[in-house]
Amino acid sequence: MMKKKGNYIGTEIDRKWWKRYRGESMLARGNGEFWMDEKGIRFHRLLTRIPLLIGWEEMKLASLGKWHAGRWVLGRPVLKIDFERKGQKLCAGFYLSEDWQQMAQLASDLNKRIQRSGRA
Repeated sequence: MMKKKGNYIGTEIDRKWWKRYRGESMLARGNGEFWMDEKGIRFHRLLTRIPLLIGWEEMKLASLGKWHAGRWVLGRPVLKIDFERKGQKLCAGFYLSEDWQQMAQLASDLNKRIQRSGRA
């Protein structure tokens, strides 16, 4: 997958919008680039050195919503990645496109990859 410009909206704990995960530089929201590789999905925020990484083995589900972590993106699709890290159930949100069909395909592709990793 080629890199795709977008926005990292944040990571919730237990899918509660008011409980934001603060570990591993995941507190700060921001614009940047999203991509997938052999280790998982990555998002490199502008003005940071190290991209965020959610490994395939951590991921449980990819889904779509209209808001995430207290942010609403005007009814556009938000890609939500449910994952588990250090015993916590987390959900990261990304805005990558206003095209619902394109984002649904991305979520479907991610779910297929998650199933292949044996974590789902």
